[in-house]
Amino acid sequence: MIEIDHKLLSEEALENLIVEVVTRQATDYSEYEVQIQVKKSQIKRKLLSGEAIIIYNAKEDSCDIIRAEDFKSFQPLKQD
Repeated sequence: MIEIDHKLLSEEALENLIVEVVTRQATDYSEYEVQIQVKKSQIKRKLLSGEAIIIYNAKEDSCDIIRAEDFKSFQPLKQD
């Protein structure tokens, strides 16, 4: 997995990615539109604060937004 700095994306590309991630997770929401707006705001805030990051998975040829903490646990330990 490769980390992608959200600052490298255009505002439109970032918005589209966030919407895609939210709608992928939004199948159980009853108030769909309201919930999407809330989730979009939460994810964007987490990206800006560094709590979440964008990753690219070459095996799946897809992007996702995950907790930065989770990404660190995926990284192999560097040996000195």
